[in-house]
Amino acid sequence: MKKTLFTLLAFSIMLTGCSLTPGQQKTAAPNQDLEEKVSPEEEEFNNSGQAKAIEDETDLWQLYDNSEVGISFQYPWDVILLDEGTSPESDKTYLDIDIRNIGEVELPTDVNEEDAMENIEALTSGEFGKDSDFAFEASKQVKAVGFLFAQDYMTLARFEVCDVTLERKLRFYFNNKQITLTLHGPVDSLKKTMPDYFTVDSTNCGEEKIWNFEKQHSFYQELVAGNGSEEVQIWFDNFDQIAETVIFAHR
Repeated sequence: MKKTLFTLLAFSIMLTGCSLTPGQQKTAAPNQDLEEKVSPEEEEFNNSGQAKAIEDETDLWQLYDNSEVGISFQYPWDVILLDEGTSPESDKTYLDIDIRNIGEVELPTDVNEEDAMENIEALTSGEFGKDSDFAFEASKQVKAVGFLFAQDYMTLARFEVCDVTLERKLRFYFNNKQITLTLHGPVDSLKKTMPDYFTVDSTNCGEEKIWNFEKQHSFYQELVAGNGSEEVQIWFDNFDQIAETVIFAHR
């Protein structure tokens, strides 16, 4: 966002032109503060409606709008909306939107009707409800989404020791539907930029890096504290910002 604002400032100054005549030069004392170096043109732009309009980065995001269900939200331009039947690549960030009737089950990790009803009752009281889809215990929390509560959790692995997954999930119930937003993170970048949380099990997994399960809790705490590597932290933080943009509308 800072880079975007800086670029717009530079562009604004280029358009309006400088008031200096040929041969004139601006000089500044060596210890002069950045605030004192701001030109009148820059100050005018910062105080303008144009600058204030882009203060919130989510204003520049893509819009998902499902009028049939009555839900809309925004997501970053560099996040790829996952099409049905395709699998996310390990070096990119994807958003999967799963909307189904309550109790509809397709995979063993799906929520059956009994568990879904228990979740609805629990969330109404601000409680998490039933586990599903290998939710990482430390990550389970209840998140306020619009006027509803939702399950917010991470999935770091499924089924077998070699699996490395990086997902944040938001699950809630609205208009007789179960809605799950899954933000798939860049696993390749995770392994490359945060190697301390991985190990090698040559017997079962060859030389492929796999989770050091004893360090998963520390990994999660690093992200919560904002100390993850750049790409992984952006993925983690974007999920919270996406959740903040969710809007519900009754049909």
